[in-house]
Amino acid sequence: MFRLKRGNGWVAKKMKFTISLVLVCVFLFSMASGTLKAAEKNEDGEFNLEGQWKVTDYVASWYITATYDHYEDYLGRSIIIEPNRIIESFGSYMKQEDAVFRYRTVEVETVNGGTYGSRLGEEWYRKYAEQKVTVVKFSGKWDSMSFVVTEEGEVLCWYLFDIYYMERYREAVTDMGEEELYGEWKVRRLVSYQDGWRGRNRWVGKEYREEDGGYFYPESYLGNTVIIGEDGMEIYGGSGVLPDRLETGGYTSAIVDKYGYQNEKGIHDELGLTNEEIQVFTGNIREPGNSILDGEIVAVSRTEVIIKIYQGWYLLEKT
Repeated sequence: MFRLKRGNGWVAKKMKFTISLVLVCVFLFSMASGTLKAAEKNEDGEFNLEGQWKVTDYVASWYITATYDHYEDYLGRSIIIEPNRIIESFGSYMKQEDAVFRYRTVEVETVNGGTYGSRLGEEWYRKYAEQKVTVVKFSGKWDSMSFVVTEEGEVLCWYLFDIYYMERYREAVTDMGEEELYGEWKVRRLVSYQDGWRGRNRWVGKEYREEDGGYFYPESYLGNTVIIGEDGMEIYGGSGVLPDRLETGGYTSAIVDKYGYQNEKGIHDELGLTNEEIQVFTGNIREPGNSILDGEIVAVSRTEVIIKIYQGWYLLEKT
């Protein structure tokens, strides 16, 4: 599990620090419900990336990724940027333990987007070739890690040969009513894999097993429709075919300790929420079976919730 799971007593400390001539101050951008606001700078025009981040979506890849097909393995990952170190919830080459990178200096450079992403293909070029992008480079003794801020304030990170969008952890509501759950929702993005998921790319080189997530295709649920009603939850694929339904008799709401919930459920990369306590709705299941839904719903905002689908947790948006 990701090392952020500390328990009730753990509180992230906010610290200011100076590295070389670059002062990294706290304040990059804030997250609105479902949208990113433009990145902001301090009076000296400096960026800060310190804090907790969630990898939200794939942007582009070097050509080598098309051969090895592993970019979805890093969706939903969590990243913590602290003074002198960066913690990633999932190491390269399918390592389940945290990857800790210790850095000594930070450099900030603004470059042409087309030049920076010259190996990233048409998708990158179409979005960012005409932009100026800001590259924040963290350098250690032997290697470095870079993050990118676009003109619109989007923050991007690298995993191997792939570049992704990421966003800060956010505060969730805890006063949602049961009736607000009812309606139609879209599966927007992966939030976290289940503990033990090993990835599906060909570098693993071992036989897939269901308990290792060998049959879990994270992208296959993106864009699906979930209908939540008092009598159950249904999930529809793009073809409109009903792949699964869970019968319920309403939902029971409870405020629970976030860290305890994440640990109990095996949410490897956390929920991406800053709250110490979260609101969870539990369906009063009438006929337990082999559903890919478990009947639990985590409140995020009035129009967003998180649910588990098979071996992953997904953010849903109300339509």
